Amino acid sequence: MPSVSIIPRGQGALGYAQYLPGDAYLMNYNQLMDRMAMTLGGRISEEIHFPTVTTGASDDFRKVTNMARLMVTEWGMSPKLGPLSFKKEENSIHNPFAEVTGENIDQEVRRIVDDAYAQCKTLLVARKKEVGIVAEELLTKEVLVRDDMIRLLGPRPFDDREEFNKYFGGKHDPSKNKDSSPGPTLPGSTDVPPAPATFTELDGKDVK
Repeated sequence: MPSVSIIPRGQGALGYAQYLPGDAYLMNYNQLMDRMAMTLGGRISEEIHFPTVTTGASDDFRKVTNMARLMVTEWGMSPKLGPLSFKKEENSIHNPFAEVTGENIDQEVRRIVDDAYAQCKTLLVARKKEVGIVAEELLTKEVLVRDDMIRLLGPRPFDDREEFNKYFGGKHDPSKNKDSSPGPTLPGSTDVPPAPATFTELDGKDVK
């Protein structure tokens, strides 16, 4: 993650995090769960650090729900339903499965999202102090880059990814982020973790 900001971007986002484009063509179950857990981090942080929650996580809920539904209905990742496809045909008004199967799909989607939620909450409760440190720094600087995160949290447990060296030559200069602008958008970066190369954005659209 090259940078994170609390500077609003229009009316739809009160901040953003930049992520490098991934080079994975396939993702396994655990990777998808990690991605959903990461996406739920904003709402769970609100629950942990504030007396009430806001409407800010609505798009995050949409993304994790659609990802979990794809896991169940198209990627065969539900032990209960097995390696079957329940993809609805385009322009069809009927579901390609029985009503009871639809109920089972909804239950499995709920279970997967609940598991991702629990995974994220466990991590953020354990790292509550570190989250507070980063939040205080963000309130002061508004934009943090990778070097800031290393300074605040210590060396990262994993080596630099090849993509980081590709875009930054192995180092990102924090002095370039002293102004209040969010900076240029990286090629392929988005406000949320990028989808695998073989997937469209996980918003309920067809998978390639």
